Amino acid sequence: MTQQHPEYPLLFSPLQVGPLTLKNRIVNSAHQTGYARGGAYTDQLIEYHRERARGGAALIVSQATSVTGDYLDLFNSDDSVIPAYREVSKAVQEHGAFYSAELFHPGSQSEYAGNGAEVFVAPSSLPASYLGGRWRVAHELTEPEILDIIEAFGAAARRCREGGLSGIELHFAHGNLPEQFMSPKTNLRTDDWGGNLENRLRFAEMITRTVREAVGPDLAVGARLTAAGLDKGDLDDMDMAEVIGTMGTWDLLDYVSLTMGHYTDALNTARNVPNMTFVPGLWQKYGRLVKNVVDVPVFMVGRVNHPRTAEDLLEAEACDAVVMARGLIADPHLPDKARTGRTASIRPCIGAMNCMDSLEKGHGIRCIHNPRVGHELELPEEVEPGEGGKRVVVVGGGPGGLESARVAAVRGHRVTLIERDNRVGGQAWTASRTPDRGELSSLVEWLEQECVEAGVEIRLGEEATAKSVMSSKPDVVVVATGSTYPMGPVPGPLLTQKTVEKLYSDVRIVGLDDALQGGVDGRVVVYDTLADWQGFNVARVLVQKGCVVHYVTPEQYPGSALEVTNWRLEFQSLSERGVEFSPVTDVVGSEPGALVVRRGYARATQTIDDVDVLVWIGAPSPLADLQGALKDTGATVITVGDAYAPRSIEQAILDARLSLQHV
Repeated sequence: MTQQHPEYPLLFSPLQVGPLTLKNRIVNSAHQTGYARGGAYTDQLIEYHRERARGGAALIVSQATSVTGDYLDLFNSDDSVIPAYREVSKAVQEHGAFYSAELFHPGSQSEYAGNGAEVFVAPSSLPASYLGGRWRVAHELTEPEILDIIEAFGAAARRCREGGLSGIELHFAHGNLPEQFMSPKTNLRTDDWGGNLENRLRFAEMITRTVREAVGPDLAVGARLTAAGLDKGDLDDMDMAEVIGTMGTWDLLDYVSLTMGHYTDALNTARNVPNMTFVPGLWQKYGRLVKNVVDVPVFMVGRVNHPRTAEDLLEAEACDAVVMARGLIADPHLPDKARTGRTASIRPCIGAMNCMDSLEKGHGIRCIHNPRVGHELELPEEVEPGEGGKRVVVVGGGPGGLESARVAAVRGHRVTLIERDNRVGGQAWTASRTPDRGELSSLVEWLEQECVEAGVEIRLGEEATAKSVMSSKPDVVVVATGSTYPMGPVPGPLLTQKTVEKLYSDVRIVGLDDALQGGVDGRVVVYDTLADWQGFNVARVLVQKGCVVHYVTPEQYPGSALEVTNWRLEFQSLSERGVEFSPVTDVVGSEPGALVVRRGYARATQTIDDVDVLVWIGAPSPLADLQGALKDTGATVITVGDAYAPRSIEQAILDARLSLQHV
């Protein structure tokens, strides 16, 4: 029997969804993982789903699965998928959850993964794109081709049934092929598959009927649907209420799952997968509208990153179940922690979008501060207690140092963390003080809380030296002292200090730290050699302060190192605030009141006039002197995070976990 927690009575009440009785109202959303290989399930993908079931989600939905085997990276196009379905179903069901497959055909909106000549199909031959990528013009489907796709959905459904799955979710949202048929913006046909609403819904209706006939009443069949388009010409909320209400009259669906937007461009994707600049539970008004037009349960997505947000959505009657992806990436055990009164220990999803960034780069999803994501087969479920008894001193209280201290303490060691500042967090805390980046502080606060609960002694405002560290007679010293950014151009073999002084003597130069602390006024050039968050954060701080900002980078475009949806929102925000951009541009010197630059790889130079300050953002250098000073002390010295090599928060935390888990 499901144990309910008094703080979340609705969230942990059962829900009947067709033939399934969900033990709670938490659904693990369908989302790409990057863990499939060759169109097939892998051990890593199955273990990823097992972990979310173990953590207490009631229903796990697979990532979008192509019924033709031509798109993205997971296929249900022949019977080879059936054994994998049986394995993943068993893995999930062992923990009291149900497993469903999300079946889809993207039409003109996806990545092609077929073996033949690349081709995308659609109701009408129109130009299209995917995540703002290269253009494509779709082939207009003939009626026989339409019927073949419908038949492919039915065959895929039959495999789901034979594979022992509990349900099927039909992906009719996000601008996929069924939605392309629904919308007069993308469906210009004049035959039985276009024109009035009945004709435009014919494709979705025939798919749904074919799937229901293939599986019968014993599997739950739902549809994922876009509650409202976000662009001019898209079906709006009232249009979609009519569409979804009409679907309800078919009496074929056991639930509808609401989402927003599509994947044609970065802005739509950014609103579909909202980052930390969006409030949690932001789409609830659409759920209330849809609940008025259907008689089946309504699921709702939209940055549901905390059980309180989930309970509020249920109380507001915006949905009957909440759909979580990133919340269960950050902490798969969110459901059980909330149910058993351990809400404070939930590792929060902060909307940093590292999961999407890693996926875009082909590595499979990761999490900025859950190091186990993508490593479920290699890392234990949680830090395993060890024999303990060692004296461990951690120097540095950034994310890498905090994770090191947490892991060592859970392992049973006596741990002291020394931080020279008057608070922990390092550069993550500094970044959290910049506009719209505040949720980064939640990462720091969670790590600090976990350290305190594990018994770590935290000493603030103390500069650690080899002598002071060794006065504690540690067995292990963790050097997590971080990195530092240059204050200006860095002399080297081809650029002496004298040359630097001569080239840049006519302009005031400040580094990243000074710029973030507000020591800059007037007309400012931000020279960002990294094209990452650092430069965008500085630009936001300065423009908010009232500075006139010109952003310059040698990279192909500003912020090119950012995940694409983060980049799209930040670039828009800076543009709207009047920031001028100069990509593919190097700063090579100065003149009185001006900077000398070289643009577009050209040999000739130009000037940017009327410059008061140059903010120089160069690559950081590790602060690892303490490592050398401790070399002959007899203590085991472990260097982690930026002190080992400057990288991201995610890498610092993973580095710490891997380095300390066997100490």
